[in-house]
Amino acid sequence: MGEAESKAALAGVYSQGKEPRLVSVSESGHDEAWAIGDTLFIVPAIPPDASPLLEYALRVRRDATFTGSCSDCGATVGLLAFANTNNAAFNHSSISHRNNCPALDENVTPLLLEHHRERAGQTLEQQLKSATKQTRLKIESTPKDKRIPIKNVKFEKWATKFIDDHLEAASACGHLKANVAQTWNMSTGDGTWKCNECFAYYQEAVRKGEVPLSYQEEHTCDRCRKFAPPLEPMMIRIDNFFIVGAMCSPCSAESQQSPEPSQSKPRRRKGTRRGSNSRKRR
Repeated sequence: MGEAESKAALAGVYSQGKEPRLVSVSESGHDEAWAIGDTLFIVPAIPPDASPLLEYALRVRRDATFTGSCSDCGATVGLLAFANTNNAAFNHSSISHRNNCPALDENVTPLLLEHHRERAGQTLEQQLKSATKQTRLKIESTPKDKRIPIKNVKFEKWATKFIDDHLEAASACGHLKANVAQTWNMSTGDGTWKCNECFAYYQEAVRKGEVPLSYQEEHTCDRCRKFAPPLEPMMIRIDNFFIVGAMCSPCSAESQQSPEPSQSKPRRRKGTRRGSNSRKRR
């Protein structure tokens, strides 16, 4: 395939109107392979704890790669080099972003390298602590009527065991395999651990009706496993683990019960003595 044919093929990819799909994540977690039809694109992964400026720059860059034009500066894609290997065409596509565009190599690369350097200088404990904080902030941003406050030991033990069981049995997305120190998300209907990025794509697919559950599972309580429609929404956070599902009304009510107060001795008023005969009349 020559240069002209490669350019025509690339234009044909963008004209398909197909949604990009994630194919794989590199072992380091720094790069991702995405496909549009039968065409593969390699783009930088967006770190889960990226600064707002870095995240924006990488998203602009990613969207430009997938659409062929930059939404920030209007630059369009071109081909710098092309080659054929085993009947497969490999092309180095390039978008000539403007100098003030955040997606320009000279602007985004220093931010990305600095992020990786800072993270490499942190211990795993520090990274997990940061991930737990981010997970807490995430659930605090959800409506209060959808949160499940864990107030009693019995329910907390169930939630902890639920997480432990699914950590042993369930699979995880490539981002979590490359970097465990981030938020672990799970929808009980899917049963797979996902990073924030993959979980957002999954929830969008659910909203579009692309991953429907069976009627039985849709109306089965995730805690007692009883078929009990209608169910109430369930959102649970323990450390950096975040679970979304549904529970029946009795289980939901039990999860929100406050622990019984401890049986402490009544406090005496100041200036009094114990015993009914301690201050007898003379």
